[in-house]
Amino acid sequence: MRPKNLLLATLILVVAGASGCTSIGPQPTPVAPTKTPKPTFTLTPDWTPTPVVFATAAPVEAATPAQSEATAESAATAAPTAEPTSAESNAVVRLTAAQTVNVRRGPGTNYPVIGRLDAGQAYPVTGKNPRGDWYQFEFNGKPAWVIANLVSISSDPAAIQVAQNIPAVPTARPTARPKPKPTSPPAPPAPPPAPAAPTYPWMYKSGSARGAPQCGVVHFDGQVRYKNGTPQNGVCIYLGYYGPRTIKFSGGGGSGDGNWSFSPCGPGDCKGPFEIYVVQCPPNVPGAGLTLQGGSPPEPKSDKFTVTITDKCQQGQWTNIIFQNTQQ
Repeated sequence: MRPKNLLLATLILVVAGASGCTSIGPQPTPVAPTKTPKPTFTLTPDWTPTPVVFATAAPVEAATPAQSEATAESAATAAPTAEPTSAESNAVVRLTAAQTVNVRRGPGTNYPVIGRLDAGQAYPVTGKNPRGDWYQFEFNGKPAWVIANLVSISSDPAAIQVAQNIPAVPTARPTARPKPKPTSPPAPPAPPPAPAAPTYPWMYKSGSARGAPQCGVVHFDGQVRYKNGTPQNGVCIYLGYYGPRTIKFSGGGGSGDGNWSFSPCGPGDCKGPFEIYVVQCPPNVPGAGLTLQGGSPPEPKSDKFTVTITDKCQQGQWTNIIFQNTQQ
């Protein structure tokens, strides 16, 4: 039932009831309950939806100092921590000299020395070389280096950063060769000394005698020669030792030109010492020789050949004993 019809029916009933009742006294008028009608919607043809307009964001106001500090603190807390630089990470590491040590311009003994550290001196480390056997530090306001095995380190050496300003290795300078000093021309060789004037008319030719074994009879033989090397006869040769003394002349006794010989001991054992040299010939020397008895030995006219025999089976024979004339 529609609301209009319901309302009309209600009014009719109220009127009918009022007329049929007896007036006994004032009676309350019954009131019918009122019902609120539902709203009626009417469709509007060609309806167009209204566009929704969104409000733009409000401009950001400038932050106050307090807000700036809070924002900076928040950003600092959230941002990652930056890695420390080489100098910052090495600032707490110190080197201390264990003894007197050279300070160099670079990490190596081929760099020049620019100072030294005494035992106990300490400096902050600013770096190391890639091998880790040299440390860098500030010395008199400039980067300097010291060898690692002569200092001690206050912290782990592995924490020291490699230095970025390592100087280049110095190139060796070529060693200048000393200029040769001018030399004076060599002095001409000194002339050989003049041979000494012969002391005697004859001289023993040194080294001419040859020794040989002779277990039987001790024997000496030789020759007298002119200055030109040819045999010279008639020159007296003296042989003296502790036994008999004998004089013979060269070429005598059938010995041959310029030759002479002695067998002073016969088959017996004699050792000397023997002396053989040229003497002035006495008169009447036989070809077999002249044996002298007593008196002093004759004056020598030549150098002497001397020998002592210790074992005639090793050296009991001497040959080629040569005396040479120095004057003719």
